[in-house]
Amino acid sequence: MLSGNPYLQLLRPHTLPLSVCAILAGTAAAYASGSLKSTVLPLSLATALALQIVSNIANDYGDTLLGADRYRDATAPARVSASGSLKPQQIRRCLYAAIAFALCSGWALLQLGIQDNAVRLLFMLLGALSVLAAVSYTLGFPKGYGYYGWGEAAVWLFFGLLAVSGSHYLHTGSLNAAVLLPANGCGLLAAAVLHTNNMRDLNSDAAAGKRTLAGHFGFSGSKKLHIGLNIAGLSCYLAYGCVQPASLLWLVLLPRISRYLRRIVAAEDTVAAGRELVDAVKLHMHVNLLFALGICAAA
Repeated sequence: MLSGNPYLQLLRPHTLPLSVCAILAGTAAAYASGSLKSTVLPLSLATALALQIVSNIANDYGDTLLGADRYRDATAPARVSASGSLKPQQIRRCLYAAIAFALCSGWALLQLGIQDNAVRLLFMLLGALSVLAAVSYTLGFPKGYGYYGWGEAAVWLFFGLLAVSGSHYLHTGSLNAAVLLPANGCGLLAAAVLHTNNMRDLNSDAAAGKRTLAGHFGFSGSKKLHIGLNIAGLSCYLAYGCVQPASLLWLVLLPRISRYLRRIVAAEDTVAAGRELVDAVKLHMHVNLLFALGICAAA
């Protein structure tokens, strides 16, 4: 059994900075251009958080339904569904409630943030796709796309490209090609967080028939991929510094980032790599917060 409140643990609060920081990065870029709508930021945060919670609940429930949790290493965090702390119907109710909240919040956001009906319809379709992607990561048919190695790509798209550039558009009403740089950077760092999780579960996922990118690349290759995701993501932020030099405040983290990447390279097994998950989340969070702070302070 899990210790603590199972409902809270079902939400996986330690992962929620991924969605929050993506919205803050897009909002900061909008603020630098002189556009900021007071109603858009809270609704963007609420919608992004709800979508991530939908994904977290579906992931917890789906892995149990498909039997993946039976093979999880004892050192991995316990899952609410697998532990029996909540009954399946309780978890399903939480999932339905989170989906309903995400749809309502998203609808309100688009009504207030977009005046053009055609653009609003496009964003509605993207929102519906986001909900579908959040649910079907592990609850797809016959298995979720996360079981076929598409998890990192989905995280890059929804927690980076769409979240950052979408929130920027909702404030400004215009597209800015330069914003695609931090949008991609944010997505790549978020994908690296998921990849850390998948490196930790590499052996158990393989036993359960779950073929993540970590499973395709093997442990040694996965460490290289993880380094590549982080370096590519940070390079996007670095390139954006040519547009907004103040955004480079995150460079103060370079010594810490270097130590983190060296620990990944030195990890001798999946357990050691899995211990870096918390720092992977912190790296994503701190880079984006300092990125946003630097822009806002200079605006």
